[in-house]
Amino acid sequence: MKILRILLVSIFVIIANPAEAGLRIIRDAEIEEILTKMAKSIFKVAGLRPESAKIYIIQSKTINAFTIGNGYIFLTTGLLLRFKNPLHILGILCHETAHIAAGHINRHLNVIQQRSRNFALATLLGIVGTVVTGSEEMLALLIGYAETDERFYLRYSRGEELAADSLAVTFLKKLGYGADVLIETFSEFLHMDHLNGGMEIPTYMGSHPRTNERIQAIRKQDTPKKSKADEKLIGMYNRILIKLKAYLDNLNSGVLIPADDYSKAIYFHRVGRCKDAIALLRKLLKTNPNDIYYQETLAQTLYESGHLDESIRIYEKIYSKNAHVLIKIDYANVLIEANKNIELAISILESARITDYFNSDIYRLLAKAYGKQGKIAHAELILAWEQMILGNYFVAYELIISSLKKLNPETESSQIKQAKYFKELLKRDYKKYFREQIDT
Repeated sequence: MKILRILLVSIFVIIANPAEAGLRIIRDAEIEEILTKMAKSIFKVAGLRPESAKIYIIQSKTINAFTIGNGYIFLTTGLLLRFKNPLHILGILCHETAHIAAGHINRHLNVIQQRSRNFALATLLGIVGTVVTGSEEMLALLIGYAETDERFYLRYSRGEELAADSLAVTFLKKLGYGADVLIETFSEFLHMDHLNGGMEIPTYMGSHPRTNERIQAIRKQDTPKKSKADEKLIGMYNRILIKLKAYLDNLNSGVLIPADDYSKAIYFHRVGRCKDAIALLRKLLKTNPNDIYYQETLAQTLYESGHLDESIRIYEKIYSKNAHVLIKIDYANVLIEANKNIELAISILESARITDYFNSDIYRLLAKAYGKQGKIAHAELILAWEQMILGNYFVAYELIISSLKKLNPETESSQIKQAKYFKELLKRDYKKYFREQIDT
């Protein structure tokens, strides 16, 4: 339980407050939907729960992918933009999934568990920060920790990497592809060795097998064949590339306006030409009326340009189609901003909190919605959960105390019960952080 809470705090900081971990997470419903669908197919053949797959995109030119376990896999924008063939990304996802399936992550967490809580947090956050940003400051911090314990190492061992490669080929076979997918992918890393290593660091910090060696090991395991992605997968992946390029282009660099209408609409939206963006999106929807993500982009653009009622109508239409959790959150946000159907917004957000536990927007929107209803105690209780997950236990405790003072015993008994349970949880598990500040 201790290591689980440490991991939860670390993941929350990474996803909800990525700046604190030295990185920026890009959240986009369409991109996450496509990549998660790919990951779920791998998790299924790997014997893992498909619904546990969670893919997050880090804005970084670094070409890298890594997992921190519990189904969390991180890909950088540099990686996605480097590979035009979706099968190469599939191969990378197979490799990362193999580390999870083989139990490599758990073994590393067990090592971390033997150290102090602060060490564990610094390690998990430091690994992510170093891998993604190449931060010299974080690297120095990690080297300092490493020097105090010779057993600590940043990278997977040579045997674990080769085992993950072998298992990844097995997953690819079950999906109907060959070892050529992984061989072609690793060929891109011949002079980088970024995969799960993150950046060029001194060799004494790990024992990564060289990419040539990994390719040769895969060739011995399987005779390569020419695998080809189907047109549907290629089309979906091209949408990822279109969006990333449109979102990441430097608007001050003098880059020409994109040629395709989807990229152009995103570009116009970014430069404040919302009217032009809306016109293009309406044009796209005439020929693709059921495209949820064209509708989502239009709804978001309408919302940001002040057309809340029309935005709500579009969100209402796509919300019922088993939409991605980010679309649901955006729908709730528009309802709250328009001060319409706040109960529905709360219901959506409470449901979203179960599936997107680390999204800080959910907690803040819920607090805002409860505030609009005059339920300040409910808002404080929600914010207390956020602060606890984030590791701000003092703040969480004070919010709970404040909430308990405002809750009505006659009409809000369930909330009082929840708050008291929450309070006892903090007192029991985090007493050493409160000392005399907690009533005994």
